[in-house]
Amino acid sequence: MGLTISFLLTPGWLSHWFPSRAIATMPPQTQTAEFRAFWVDAFNPGFKTPQEVTKLIADAKRANANAIVAQVRRRGDAFYTSAIEPRTLDPNVPAGFDPLQDLIDKAHAVGIEVHAWMVTLPVSAGGKLPPNHIWQQHGPNAPGKDNWAMLTYGGESKGFLDPGHPDALDYTVSVYLDLLKRYDVDGVQLDYVRYGGPTWGYNPTAIARFNQQTGRTGKPAPADPAWMQWRRDQVTNLVRKLYVEALAIKPRVKITAATIAWGDGPKNDSDWYKTQPYKEVLQDWRAWLEEGIIDMAMPMTYQREYKPQQKLGYNHWIEYAKNHQYNRQIAIGPGNYLNYIEDTLAQIRRAEAPSATGNHVAGTVLYSYASSNIYTNGELRSGGSGDLPRQPWKFVSQSNDWFYTALSQPSQYVDGATGRTVETQPVWATPAAVPDLPWKSQPTTGAIAGNLQRCDRTCDGANLTLQAIDGNGKVRQLRADGKGWFGAIELSPGTYQLKVDGSQIQQTVNVVAGEVTKMNFGAS
Repeated sequence: MGLTISFLLTPGWLSHWFPSRAIATMPPQTQTAEFRAFWVDAFNPGFKTPQEVTKLIADAKRANANAIVAQVRRRGDAFYTSAIEPRTLDPNVPAGFDPLQDLIDKAHAVGIEVHAWMVTLPVSAGGKLPPNHIWQQHGPNAPGKDNWAMLTYGGESKGFLDPGHPDALDYTVSVYLDLLKRYDVDGVQLDYVRYGGPTWGYNPTAIARFNQQTGRTGKPAPADPAWMQWRRDQVTNLVRKLYVEALAIKPRVKITAATIAWGDGPKNDSDWYKTQPYKEVLQDWRAWLEEGIIDMAMPMTYQREYKPQQKLGYNHWIEYAKNHQYNRQIAIGPGNYLNYIEDTLAQIRRAEAPSATGNHVAGTVLYSYASSNIYTNGELRSGGSGDLPRQPWKFVSQSNDWFYTALSQPSQYVDGATGRTVETQPVWATPAAVPDLPWKSQPTTGAIAGNLQRCDRTCDGANLTLQAIDGNGKVRQLRADGKGWFGAIELSPGTYQLKVDGSQIQQTVNVVAGEVTKMNFGAS
């Protein structure tokens, strides 16, 4: 398999190549349609048995949720039947039970969407692994190019595959596509589609590729601007390839990403380049929305409402999100596990409200189903509750049910620390439809995908020019990935000429609305 063609994602590039893509957000449908979901992790009870799935669906219906984002890949394992990866070793999953299929069957029966949440690059957290696990075959102890591990500048490995290694990228995309071919999911979600930090990404193959493309030698410094951008491009390449290849398999399936929203949110366009997703973990998810290679971003705005600085950071993130969707969608992801029930409801209300310029997001997705509020946050059992404004903290298991009810009905609960009765008003008082994705339900543009077969030196990083053969002669610059794969979306129907820069070989390609035109392209 190949990687993606990447447009050169430098500041200002997207506004040059996509001048017609508006910044602002959702059409008026947000008044009658709203994405309402739970993230259901696979480290806690949620969908591991038929009984858990039945309860999950009932809880979602009670809350007036319309989507479930279920973690079906934790660390290179499968809570479904995979042709590529081993079945999870989780002892709580009964033998022969397919959690994903049972969830799809029961959710679709009552009109609830199912999105398969997959941890993308981390594939090992240590411990015993099956012999056929990818980390056993391509971890840091594998020789030469068989080593796909993401390493730190100091040479440590922490269980991530490196998207700068073409084989690791192709393998990762293949896991997603295999699931799409087997299951009738409404969407797949990329999680942990990023580097671990600015000092990560030092797989030897990745460094060699960077040096070959830049004419350098040695080991780049973590803060080297070219090296940072190159690593951002590798993550974007993965996202782009998945989007285009998924479009060819299931044109209506939704490709979403759980994206980083740490710290204070950006307050203007230039602030984006100072944010932690862009600078720290090299995840330029704003560029993905601009290019259109995800359908929805779900920024993980896990901020504590009772801490003024975090509350302000949350407000900045949601305001920025409302105004920067680029004709795609964003669903805000409050960290309800960090908050009291009424504080999460307040965060949802602010997410649902229009921005100062009148823009809406598509909805909200809550983390998490298993830990719905501060009193079911199991991490606090071992400490960390000392800064809570209500003391003493204790675990209150029934508060999950209180939360699900509070989302859709006027409610009250007895606070676990103070004994005080807290009254709440609902945020999802009536059912809502999931917002439409018109670029998929009624497509007016098409896409291309292909592979370079021959190149003068290497197809890795080769530049291509795609030009419309019509009156406007629009030009798009493309770049092949580490395997010579290239692709582009949102192309107006018609005939185009594709040429590898520096080569005399060219080829015409016809673009059809709603389709991905596949091609093999020779350059010599």
